[in-house]
Amino acid sequence: MNIEPQWLAGLIGVIAPLIIRFITGAKLSRRWKSFIAILVSTVIGFASAFLSGQFDTVTILQSIAVAFSISQIVYDQVFKDLFNNPRE
Repeated sequence: MNIEPQWLAGLIGVIAPLIIRFITGAKLSRRWKSFIAILVSTVIGFASAFLSGQFDTVTILQSIAVAFSISQIVYDQVFKDLFNNPRE
């Protein structure tokens, strides 16, 4: 079975906001959370390219971009309201 790395990165990118939230908690600054999101996306990109058997520079960069993009979209549309307590 040959899985395209972008699909794998996208699928994992959906759960990446939960991973990042678990790692960072709510006490870090936005800059640090962004840095950790990029780091997690890089790990996802490398892993998905390796697991798909297409371990080359272009595939790795595409997988990183897909993982980061999907995780940011999912965070913004789904998890942002759940993670951030509304201030009253």
